Amino acid sequence: MSAVALESGHGVRSLRIRAWERAQPLALAVSVVILGFLLAVLPLKWALLLVLGAFFSAVLFFRPAFGLYGLAFTIPFGSLWRIPLGPGIMGPSELLLGAALASWLIRVMVRRETLTIGRTEIIAVAILLYVFAVSLLRAENTIAAVVEWLKWAEFLALYLFVGQGLSDAEKRLLVAALLIAGAGQALLGIYQFLRQVGPSEFVLLGRYMRASGTFEQPNPFGAYMGLVLPLGYGIGIAYLPKRGKDGLARNGLWLLACAAGALLMLGLIMSWSRGALLGMTVGLGIVLVVRYRRYWPLAIVSALVLLMVGPQLVSLVPGDLLERLLDVTRYAGKDLTAIEITDANFAVIERTAHWQAAWRMFESNPWLGVGIGQYPVRYAEFAVPRWEHALGHAHNIYLNVLAENGLAGLTAYSLMMGLFAWRTLRASWVESGWRQALALAALGMLGHLCVHSLVDNLYVHQMYLLMAMMLALVPRGIVHREG
Repeated sequence: MSAVALESGHGVRSLRIRAWERAQPLALAVSVVILGFLLAVLPLKWALLLVLGAFFSAVLFFRPAFGLYGLAFTIPFGSLWRIPLGPGIMGPSELLLGAALASWLIRVMVRRETLTIGRTEIIAVAILLYVFAVSLLRAENTIAAVVEWLKWAEFLALYLFVGQGLSDAEKRLLVAALLIAGAGQALLGIYQFLRQVGPSEFVLLGRYMRASGTFEQPNPFGAYMGLVLPLGYGIGIAYLPKRGKDGLARNGLWLLACAAGALLMLGLIMSWSRGALLGMTVGLGIVLVVRYRRYWPLAIVSALVLLMVGPQLVSLVPGDLLERLLDVTRYAGKDLTAIEITDANFAVIERTAHWQAAWRMFESNPWLGVGIGQYPVRYAEFAVPRWEHALGHAHNIYLNVLAENGLAGLTAYSLMMGLFAWRTLRASWVESGWRQALALAALGMLGHLCVHSLVDNLYVHQMYLLMAMMLALVPRGIVHREG
């Protein structure tokens, strides 16, 4: 009886899919008629915009993945075109994401597809969304809270879309788009560094300029470089070139990954961001240890040797770079009101002041915090004297979550990140070739994210969408071995 019901259900689903496919030409014809009428009555400017919009909508309707290829470019370059929308800002990333998700969801509903990827991680993100939603009740500025909550809703939706809605070929195209977009942003940063293009406060060593790309600040630019860079070295070390005609596309992607990875690493170094430099070191180190785990005994011996000769090697590190990496801990736990502020220590003391303000917020509401998105809203109440101007976040994601969502929020966030890390680590162990390259890239990205987040908040400039895509690319289920 159950077998008959199953066969009947499968037949109904097949009929629905065929009906959907037959309805597509009719929908296209109706759309053309409506478009023709509007072109006849609208001014030329609006008619042109309508044609372009209709063309892109039609492309997304049949191929939702094209929206993701565009999203790969709008994440780094979207700040060049934004529209103020009440208290928030609407940019191309939001428009593309909304259109692509709508097209995919229509296809899912028509075909009644079930979500089969990373259910444990989905539950973890759902728990995080629930905890953050509870903190909405404590928010003084409801709009700011909702905007921040929607970031994680977008993260979850995009994670599901990329993991469930893309074929393997579409995933390769998405990876290529991410690498090309990252290389383009890196080239812009390299140009700024060498040609001294930027504000005077970014001048470095008297003859260079800290790279900032289109992010307006070096730190988020360095963060973006560090999050995309693992795609370069992940593919570079795990998806090696292959001879023969079948290896042409593979070799092209490998060359693209190596070239883009080199540019991304240069761009990251030229940002002169201490968080990005530390994140890159840790992320790359984790990937190398996992990829070449058979050499762990050698790695342990090398680490012991490095510890013994480390003090002698420190002198080889450029003084400015070493100073930049170490000065972030110089003022931790000190009375900031008693320290003389200079041009050299201003940025570090300002960041430390924001850490102290976040801790004060946590102490006032240790379980649920002051409310999601409320750090800049409530900052003045907890600010350290002389540092009343809020920067928008605590420059430490863990303290920021503690301040806004308390221990409940930090527990939910840690659970989510831990599950993503475990799934990614396991995939990097059992997979090989292309699938291992994607897992290693996500692992390097998580390593960078966790370390860089100690001194900054990387969930800005839509970079959380980049993280969602890279995590969703991690293979799940059947183990694949490539020759």
